[in-house]
Amino acid sequence: MVEPSGKLTQRKAELLVQSALLREKLAVEALSLIQMPDAVSKGLNLWHKFSLIGRKPILVGTLLLVFLAIKPRRIVSWLLSATVLFKTWRRFGPFIMPVISYLARRIK
Repeated sequence: MVEPSGKLTQRKAELLVQSALLREKLAVEALSLIQMPDAVSKGLNLWHKFSLIGRKPILVGTLLLVFLAIKPRRIVSWLLSATVLFKTWRRFGPFIMPVISYLARRIK
């Protein structure tokens, strides 16, 4: 029933290593939770920003008038065009910029 002291020492060393690994894993998980806000805090932050806009009725009224003056279809088409342009630039920008900078140096 009683284990020899060599086995107890070895078991203690194994448990210390396992404990250190678990502590490190727990620290990494805790750090990632601290750095990444959860959905509730993001929602509260968004709600707070909307409440700040509500405190400025002149700004909201001006934006509403602009949206009424410009047809919603036009706004949607502009947003779609901007999205396509942005995605295209993100994809091909790293290839285009060196060419543009090379041409700009040649012109000087």
